[in-house]
Amino acid sequence: MRLKTFACKTAILLLMLLLVAAGRPVAIAETQAQEAEMGQVVADKVNLREGPNTDSDILAEVPGGTAVEVLDKDGTWYRVLYNSIVGYIRQDYLFVNSTGSRGAYVKSDGASLRGGPSTESYVVAQLSAGQGVRVKALIDGEWFYAVVNDQTGYVHRTFLEISASSTASSGMLKQGMEGEEVEKLQNALYDRGFLSKSNISGAFSSETRKAVLEFQQACGLSADGIAGPATLNSIYDSSNKIEKDNAEFYRLKGSVVLLDWFEGGSDWLAKGAKFTVTDVRTGKSFRARRFGGWYHADCEPITTDDTSVIKSLEGFSWNRRPIWVTYNGKTVAASMHTMPHMANPTPSNGFDGHFCIHLKGSLVHENSKECPRHQACVYEAYSAGRS
Repeated sequence: MRLKTFACKTAILLLMLLLVAAGRPVAIAETQAQEAEMGQVVADKVNLREGPNTDSDILAEVPGGTAVEVLDKDGTWYRVLYNSIVGYIRQDYLFVNSTGSRGAYVKSDGASLRGGPSTESYVVAQLSAGQGVRVKALIDGEWFYAVVNDQTGYVHRTFLEISASSTASSGMLKQGMEGEEVEKLQNALYDRGFLSKSNISGAFSSETRKAVLEFQQACGLSADGIAGPATLNSIYDSSNKIEKDNAEFYRLKGSVVLLDWFEGGSDWLAKGAKFTVTDVRTGKSFRARRFGGWYHADCEPITTDDTSVIKSLEGFSWNRRPIWVTYNGKTVAASMHTMPHMANPTPSNGFDGHFCIHLKGSLVHENSKECPRHQACVYEAYSAGRS
């Protein structure tokens, strides 16, 4: 890694030549000292590791604000020298002034952008959790000189989390942050059913991270549990109808296939299989089990909760409904009705009988022919699942 510019190296070389011309010997050690690049730890305590990954052994713990010599860069890790020990520190835990600006995010409400590197200095602006800033320098290992929108000033290092990027996007919320923006996010997740009301606290907890992760998976976004601009825009988008109850529907779109019942379908959804059914028209999902059937799958809901979902679709009805059946990593277009009838293998599930699931080519027992209404729903499900 070239941590010094070409101009800096040229200046050092010229200085050496001048010293030599003046009759003063130049030791290699002097040159190395001038070449040394220093970085400062920006977290309270950081692990110095044997290799550039979190699986490597910990060689030492480096206190916040400590200056270390930067020897090299390996991906998102710096190779450094600390107390005669050579090891690796993650890039987002080390600030190197000569590398230019770095992106950072405010950890919590109450942080101040100040006119000078002191708590006694006047406040230029109040910052909020998740707000993106651009850091230009680290002063005395404690204060960041930062740019926020069109304002500049100083922020104490304990209020900022440095990113690996050279810039910071407009906003980012992650575990450990606190403030009004976090509470706003939690309320939005609650409204969509991904977070319980008891977890709305203004503190980005592990429960909040899990809720963000589930929402991202449903949206097809990069799922990391961190609410960056794309995730926040999607959560706050009023036209976005993704909720906990229909999350499976959005997650599966684009992966649905047609499978003929007599050409592999019956073997795939074998007797005893437990699978997920997603109703295409509402997006609601429930779990079911196939216990029998030859021309099609005779099925039952697994629990009373699953029965409640079935009943919520349109009550118990012979009407056909397009569905997706997900089992063993495959999602297949299908059709079902919701009327309990005849055999009732599990009375404790609250479903007094069983219901039928048809795939492409499935038949009915009455005449050993395809049911046109079931087949129409199979193709409706397939069409909805291709986009």
